[in-house]
Amino acid sequence: MAIYHLQCNIGSKPEGHSAGAKCAYITRTEAYAKKADECAYTASGNMPKWPKTNPQEDPAHYWKAADIYERDNGRLYREIEIALPRELNLDQQKALCHAFAEKITNLKGEGGKLPFTFSIHTDKDNHNPHCHLMISERINDGLNRNASTWFKRANSKEPKKGGAVKSQELNGKQWLNPTRETWATMANEALKNADQKATIDHRSNEARGIENIPQKHMGAKCVGMMKRGAHCQRGPNIEMFNKGAKFQKDYLPAPHSRAKLPMKAMRQVHTRVSSPLRKDGSLKTWKEIADELSQQFAQLMKIWHQTEMDKLRRERERIEQTMGGINFNFGPAARPTTATRKMGGP
Repeated sequence: MAIYHLQCNIGSKPEGHSAGAKCAYITRTEAYAKKADECAYTASGNMPKWPKTNPQEDPAHYWKAADIYERDNGRLYREIEIALPRELNLDQQKALCHAFAEKITNLKGEGGKLPFTFSIHTDKDNHNPHCHLMISERINDGLNRNASTWFKRANSKEPKKGGAVKSQELNGKQWLNPTRETWATMANEALKNADQKATIDHRSNEARGIENIPQKHMGAKCVGMMKRGAHCQRGPNIEMFNKGAKFQKDYLPAPHSRAKLPMKAMRQVHTRVSSPLRKDGSLKTWKEIADELSQQFAQLMKIWHQTEMDKLRRERERIEQTMGGINFNFGPAARPTTATRKMGGP
């Protein structure tokens, strides 16, 4: 089924990232060529044309040049990882990714367009189709520059002598939140055009009035590590969290009762997912992890029970006030009151 997942990451020199290596990873080239069959499609757009190396012909030139010429404290790229609807075929996914990339790199306030490269990754069973989209913050203004000049500081007085201007529109939630909504809108439109009933929503469960705790997306990298048997601390954590979220959805009482659970309290229980590592750094056994998860479930049930008891107490007080102060005792050993005798009670 179609799911919503959009994650944004920043690649920067101070953090030791490499734009060239990221490009090779998403396009499954160079060091990642052995996994070339996982890359179903790749494309780029808004690339500048340089005299010696032409990114329009080979986008890898652009990202490698960023590693060389970008400032030491500069950001190299932004990456958006998106889950693609499985209901769409590859051609429909291509069209959707192209349209999305073009839309969010076409700057409204600053003018110009941002260079981008994206790749669609799939597996044999089409379990996890997703897109990696790399975006440069340097605005392609159409001026002729070479690679070394492109990544210099911009010169507002003499633009040709300075580097391409860095966009400020991509900073903070003012860009990310509309981008998340844009993806949901465009994906839903593509699903509708493909005669699919499935839809996705960028909003949180809480914003949509849904009391269920949303499960966390594990991601292709983490899934691959776990399949290979490699140590991945994030994987078991997410598995435990998702089991707790599924338990809350499947085994707590009917939705009208579940809706009364305090969301903050539930989140406190579920987000305290234990690390799979002991204090000495060794891996815990699955039994230890299961025991910790059981304790978390017990705490959740305690919260639910207390919530239900509070609801009964408030209902009893309301009835007592309505009936003119008659005391209703709901305990198991309750003695019949005058009111129950008059109404034919035992």
